[in-house]
Amino acid sequence: MTELVQSVVNQIDSLKEKQGLQLPKGYSVSNALQSAWLELTDTTNGVPLAKKCSTQSITKALFNMAIQGLSSAKNQCYFIPYGKELVLQRSYFGTISVINRLSNVKKIKAQVVFEGDEFEIGSDDDFNTVVKKFIPKFENRDKAIVGAFAFIEKEDGSRDYTIMTKKEIDTSWNQAKAKNSGARRNFSQEMAKRTVINRAAKFYINSSNDNDLFVQAINDTTEKEYDDSRKDVTPENKNTIDSMINSKKENNEVKPDEGHQPEKALEKLVPENNQGEEIEIKDTPVNEDIEELTKAGEKPTEAKSSQSNNSEEMSSDDNSNEDQAGQESLFANINDIPTE
Repeated sequence: MTELVQSVVNQIDSLKEKQGLQLPKGYSVSNALQSAWLELTDTTNGVPLAKKCSTQSITKALFNMAIQGLSSAKNQCYFIPYGKELVLQRSYFGTISVINRLSNVKKIKAQVVFEGDEFEIGSDDDFNTVVKKFIPKFENRDKAIVGAFAFIEKEDGSRDYTIMTKKEIDTSWNQAKAKNSGARRNFSQEMAKRTVINRAAKFYINSSNDNDLFVQAINDTTEKEYDDSRKDVTPENKNTIDSMINSKKENNEVKPDEGHQPEKALEKLVPENNQGEEIEIKDTPVNEDIEELTKAGEKPTEAKSSQSNNSEEMSSDDNSNEDQAGQESLFANINDIPTE
């Protein structure tokens, strides 16, 4: 077992012990990671992914796979390279497996609607959209897909439906990094189901009481598939996947002393003649400016005194102008004083 794989195993074991992370029964972290590593180092198609992609992205992908209890050997997930970044992507079966592990989900099911199928939607007493009728026909399975729907059944037996037209599914696919994915062409039914399930499960994922890292791994895997410019505004949390992966690296870095940065010089100085001219000074430490002034034959104290005198003169002029303006205002308004 490589050092990288062993480090992921150790981190998962620590999460199980200290944070109560629960994995599926019979799931072997070491076996799943070993199978994944064999896939990443496979040279059948040329340079292996382990050499193409960065170590950090490989570690994160393996970490997300293990937290979600997935196995690439069972086709529950795939490793997709985007440049030097390795991204974990769930298959339809992997998505079903993960969503079924959520504590607030009893059952999840998805279906594809083909052209010619009988499909009817309506609403319940609370105006929630529901599927009223769905009668698929065998002869329609080779026809075009017109939509897909999914329902999530909660512990109390109630169901929430999510319905997507083919146009909505295509819009979602067009936002993906792999817009021309062969999987969408060759396995369009499963991919359409997976898309509608991901949308249906969003609320349940983020409102569940499950382990935070498990929830984050689900969201990370889903979001990594898409080109999205939205910024994460979630407050910083020490227990994040990125922070755990980077913690060792950060601990070895030497941080500069805080509070000892050199003071900066004023950007501009007013010359003694005060004719409105401005002399630009480089943004350098004050002590360097003093040395430059000294070399030029000027004493730092004189420059400072001149600057102070100019400031006082300007301040005095401002005060006299304000007094004069106040007096003019007083006499201008004297006629407004009422007389008895």
